[in-house]
Amino acid sequence: MTADACSNWLVGGNVTATSSIHVIQGNGLYAGSPDGEWARIGQNQATALALLRHRGQVLMSANHGLYSWASSAGRWTQLQDETLTEILAIAPLSGDPGVLAGCPYGVATAHRDELGAARWTFYSDHLSPDERYTNALLIDPNDESRWLVGSEAGLIVYSQAGAKTARSDLFDTPVRALHYAQNGFWAGSDDRGIFYSEDGVRWTGAGTGIEGAVYAIAIAGEQLIAATQHGLISGDDQRAWQRLGPRMLFAAIAVDPQDPARWLAGASPGGLWHTADAGRSWRQIDRFKHVRAVLAPAGDAQ
Repeated sequence: MTADACSNWLVGGNVTATSSIHVIQGNGLYAGSPDGEWARIGQNQATALALLRHRGQVLMSANHGLYSWASSAGRWTQLQDETLTEILAIAPLSGDPGVLAGCPYGVATAHRDELGAARWTFYSDHLSPDERYTNALLIDPNDESRWLVGSEAGLIVYSQAGAKTARSDLFDTPVRALHYAQNGFWAGSDDRGIFYSEDGVRWTGAGTGIEGAVYAIAIAGEQLIAATQHGLISGDDQRAWQRLGPRMLFAAIAVDPQDPARWLAGASPGGLWHTADAGRSWRQIDRFKHVRAVLAPAGDAQ
């Protein structure tokens, strides 16, 4: 592989057409540039659902596992065990392997056994099925032992490293996106738009005019942007959100840490889209048919 996993954009996508976002089929992870070539990283052909750079490696959660890639090793390493299957969300933690994982059965952390394999412990068994079904994860930047979890039932706060759970007042709607920016927490719901919170417990609606589910939220300079069921939007907690670009189901969006006007967005179906002027004009990047996860190059911001 010629593309580097740290200095390039990463895209988890299919290069063959399938019918919808729910179809489980993938060609793996690609590294490259919006203006250049794309090269697949290793031989993993999973459907990437979330991407994370952490301690010199790339973590990829997928429809059938959790994998890490370190350029020094030049191969994918399996991190899941028999208890952890479809991983929908990941977030960084200290320790080894240093990741919080969310799946349809709840949230879990891992430790290494005597053979060096990751063995997973779940913290959600006491919750209802919808509360366990995890779509999004966010570590409180002020307290690593406190986790915000977007579930099919709503936003749940795990504290004391998973020992306690409590419902927030953002409940009775699936939460599919979480982000921390502008000294606060942001959440994207299935049918109620985007919400803002200072503490992760009490939430207020942020702006108006959002159609359908919100799948990802990012910050571009002072501008909030989101990927939704009916296209990309920009806005804040005061005014109506404005739609940007083509109208299709966008599952992911990422911002260049060196240039807040440069974004990559992934649609499923619809492929990969690029803007260099903060969403005023868009260009579709050939090759990709479905994109579920996008990660910007390493930098000071994501």
